[in-house]
Amino acid sequence: MLKWTVQSLLKHRDHPLMFKETLMLKESLQKREADVLDATPFVVDGGLTVDQRAVIARVHVVGTLTVPSTRSLDPVALPMDFEFTEIYVDLEDEQLGRFTDEDILFPIEGEALELQVAVEDHILLHIPSHILTPEEEQDDVMPAGQSWSVISEEAYAKQQAEEETAPNPEFAKLKQLLEEQNNDAD
Repeated sequence: MLKWTVQSLLKHRDHPLMFKETLMLKESLQKREADVLDATPFVVDGGLTVDQRAVIARVHVVGTLTVPSTRSLDPVALPMDFEFTEIYVDLEDEQLGRFTDEDILFPIEGEALELQVAVEDHILLHIPSHILTPEEEQDDVMPAGQSWSVISEEAYAKQQAEEETAPNPEFAKLKQLLEEQNNDAD
């Protein structure tokens, strides 16, 4: 479990506290996101640096999620290997001004710092919105059913351009009707 008391972290002011753990996150990730079908154990390593009354966490996460394809809903293994940095601060620290506007600060709540929720957050944030099986990427075949089909954006744009240049059949009927009226009047 990635959890340390604030007192134990203060002992590491002179040198970073290094850690490496393997976390079984499948169940907690599935509770938070229904699209997570499976998850391997995640190896989480990094270091915590104490800077006055702030803790800077540098974390490296490696593991694999199984999620559904956004096209066919077939399971897709999604390997993950990423790093993130977060800064945890005591909100009563009078020197919070030393951080820039670009720094995102997280409050240290209670007497302990727990990183597991942050790791889960970043894993879920790294799930892309467009996921395809290797076959779907290679073949670029779109699903279809009875009187419907999925088309690519390029095919849709081409279809729209063709419809704009094609004559409108309603106007053709109207033109024919006007021609018939003109012939009857003569």
